[in-house]
Amino acid sequence: MPDGTYYDRELETMPWEQVYALSFERTRQQIERVYALSPWYRRRFDEAGVHPDDIRHPEDLARVPFIEKDDERTSQEDAPPYGGHLCVAEHDVIRVHASSGTTGRPTFFAYTAEDLRTWDTIMGRTFYTTGMRPGDRYGVLGNLSMFSGGIPAVTAASSIGALGVPIGATAGTERTLELIKLLGVNIMGATPSFAVHLGEVVKKVTGQDAHSIGLRYLMVGGEPGGQIPALREQISDVWGCPVRDLMGIGEFAGGCWAESEDAAGLHFCGAPEIHLELIDSDTGEQKPLQDGASGELVYTAAVREATPLIRFRSHDHVVVHMDPVPSGRTAPRVVPLGRTDDMLLVRGINVFPSAVRDVVASFAPRTTGHIRLVLERPGPLVDPPLPIEVEVTSDVPADQHTQLADDLVASIRQRLHFNPQIRLVADGSLPRTSLKTQYLHKAYEEHD
Repeated sequence: MPDGTYYDRELETMPWEQVYALSFERTRQQIERVYALSPWYRRRFDEAGVHPDDIRHPEDLARVPFIEKDDERTSQEDAPPYGGHLCVAEHDVIRVHASSGTTGRPTFFAYTAEDLRTWDTIMGRTFYTTGMRPGDRYGVLGNLSMFSGGIPAVTAASSIGALGVPIGATAGTERTLELIKLLGVNIMGATPSFAVHLGEVVKKVTGQDAHSIGLRYLMVGGEPGGQIPALREQISDVWGCPVRDLMGIGEFAGGCWAESEDAAGLHFCGAPEIHLELIDSDTGEQKPLQDGASGELVYTAAVREATPLIRFRSHDHVVVHMDPVPSGRTAPRVVPLGRTDDMLLVRGINVFPSAVRDVVASFAPRTTGHIRLVLERPGPLVDPPLPIEVEVTSDVPADQHTQLADDLVASIRQRLHFNPQIRLVADGSLPRTSLKTQYLHKAYEEHD
């Protein structure tokens, strides 16, 4: 039970090897279950030449085929609406959420009553790690429709005794600020880009700085921007409060990684309900979860009833940290680098949009930090120079734009080792959204 410091002291301070062993044992049992209940899973396992009895040790999971987003989507197209990986009767499904559909047809996530309790446990632990406590008032600015970070965030906050305030993403600036003030919201959750945008317009709407809202801290997620130093500083300066980063994945939990006050990266809060692996994104080979390791995160829903996914590739590229931290939490911590499926290759150099934004944000107040990488043909291979749209603030005179562009080019070349083409655009001209910001602009689709 939560004790004011930990959501679950015994679990969060237990040696990671023991937690990992527990999550693997649950995963092994889950593999036996899905093989027995789902013809879709049984066919995949049989085609791969692997049987549940073959999975005895964590290393044996390498024999189990990965599930990609397209596999999940195809499963649901062939057996609508929840897919061939549904492992309960349809009447046992009591709630459904969905992906944003920004990269294709939305996929649906089905939940039983027990799944929702598991969800609240994982997200409750995650929120508690950020610092949320009973009596806090948490304003959720995410989409409250089908988004897995919307309604579930409200129920998770309530599960630990905090007040969940479902403001949503479509309330409008004035209504959002009105609700925050009237209900005494002291913690707010939003994407990093939307947090910046809302903070920028507070004074225009209310005549007061965002500091006057009085947030205890601001929780950001949905984008890798929460770990970008310049962007964190920008959010913190605008709102006058600390920033806590959070990361999740819709198929498993709206939040299962969280930054605590030690600011030592994102703590994994999903075990033992979610089994975690690290792989080489190019070869698919397992990599040890050890200090300094980098790779792609892979998840298995160890206790999910309705639509459990086994070895689901997240395409989130991270660096792992395992050294001790003041909070005493023992789970792995990560610093997100970006998404491997958003990564571009510019003359052999890996380029993550989030890394580009990091450089651009460091030029504040000359830039707003908002960017968009322009693709003239499908990636990931891009011939230099890579066009990058960068918002310049209205305070920068037109006769200084050329110098700013030159400075940006020089900094990106020095820090990221590729050749960009900077296209300065007006403040506010790039899209803002309360959901995930799309950093890649596929200009080639407009020419078709």
